[in-house]
Amino acid sequence: MGSRRKTVFRTAFDTYTAQAELGKGPSGAVFDAVDDCGQPCAVKLLNPALTGPSALKRAADELRFCSRRPHKNILPILDRGLHGTKGAFYVAPLYARSLREAIDEGIPQENVLRLFGQILDGVEAAHLYEICHGDLKPENILLSEDARDVVVADFGMKHFLRTERQPADTPQAQGANPFPYVAPEEPHEVTGKADVFALGIMLHEMFTRTSATGPGDLEIADVAPEFAYLDWTVKRMTHPDPKQRLTVTEVKRELIARGNEFLCLQRLNVLKNEILLETEVDDPLLRDPVGLQSVDFRADTLYLTLNQAPPADWVAAFHGSGRPFHLNGYGPERFVFMGRLAHLRVARGVDPQQLLDQAKAYVTAANQAYAEGARARHRAHLEQERELKRAQIAMEERRHEVLSRLRL
Repeated sequence: MGSRRKTVFRTAFDTYTAQAELGKGPSGAVFDAVDDCGQPCAVKLLNPALTGPSALKRAADELRFCSRRPHKNILPILDRGLHGTKGAFYVAPLYARSLREAIDEGIPQENVLRLFGQILDGVEAAHLYEICHGDLKPENILLSEDARDVVVADFGMKHFLRTERQPADTPQAQGANPFPYVAPEEPHEVTGKADVFALGIMLHEMFTRTSATGPGDLEIADVAPEFAYLDWTVKRMTHPDPKQRLTVTEVKRELIARGNEFLCLQRLNVLKNEILLETEVDDPLLRDPVGLQSVDFRADTLYLTLNQAPPADWVAAFHGSGRPFHLNGYGPERFVFMGRLAHLRVARGVDPQQLLDQAKAYVTAANQAYAEGARARHRAHLEQERELKRAQIAMEERRHEVLSRLRL
C-alpha cells in the first residue's frame, strides 16, 4: 500500500513539504515541514473561513513586521504564500514546544521570572513599534528544548480571531471563562493594555498552573511564598479597567525594583529603527565619534575641521585629555573650538605636523573620556529611577496594608 501523499506549500522562492501536523486550532493548522534543502521549519496554514481579503489586509502590517525579525524574542516569519484555494500560510522556525506544554509539565519556580522576562521583552518590543498582539496565550509562546530561546508567535492573528470571541460580560463568557486571557474590553478595543491583561494571567498560571485569578482562587503566595509580591503585580496587570492597568514597561520597572536585576527595560532608537536595552547609552556621539576630516594652515594658524560639531562635554574632555604637550607649551587646552572648526596659533619654529599628530591623539582620548562619562551618567540616572520606584512601591504597599485594616 502506498504512502499517504504529503502536503506541499509553494512560494515564489521555495517549497515546503509537511511531515506531520503539529496541531490545529480555530485560526488554522501548524505543520512540521522541511524546505528544499531539508531544513526543518514550521508552516501555519490559516483557516480560510477566517482569512478573507479584509482580514488579510488588516494583518499584513503585522506579518511584515515579523518578517523583519525586529527582536530576538519575536518569532520571525521566513516566507509566506497562498496554498491553492485553501488559504494563506506562513513559514517560521520550528520550536520544540509551547509555554502551554511547559506549564503542564511544571516550571521550576526559580526559572519562572527569567522565562517571563523574555516574553516581556518580545511584547515590549512590539509595543515600542506600536504593534499589539491581541491574542497572547501560552500556546502562542514558543520555547526551545532547553527554554533558553523564547519567542512570541502569531502576531496578526487577532484579526482572524475576532469573530470567535465574545465580550467577557456576555452570557457565554460567564462562569468558566473559555477565553481567560481575553481582556474585558475586547473585542471592542484591542490595545497594548489587553496584552498586559493576558500577560498577567500567564504569569499567575506559570506559578499556580491555573488561569483563575478571582477571589478565593489559588494565589502565587500559596505555592511560592518568596514570590508573594507578584500577586499584587498580577492584580494590577489584570485590572478590569484598562486605564488602571500597568504597561509592560511599568511591569518591568516593578520587577526590577524587587531585585530582579536580570530584567532590563528597552527603548526604540527611532533613527536606526531598532530596539536598544535601557543599559545601552543612546548617544549619537558613541555611535559616530568625533573625528578629523581635514586640515589647513593659514597665517601661522593650524585649522582642524571635524566631522561634526562636538558638544560642550566633549570639548571639556578634549581640553583635559592629556598632560600638556611640552613642545613650547602646546597642550590640548590651547585649541579653540567654533562649531566643527578647531584652531591653534602656531609660533614659528614649531612643527605643525607634530601638533597635528598630538591633536589626533587628543581626539581619540576625548572620545574615550566622553564615552566613559556618558555611561557613568546613564548608570547614575538608572539607579536614581530604580530607587524612586522602590520607594513608590514601598509607599503603595504601606497604604494598602493600612487600608486593609481600617474599618468604618
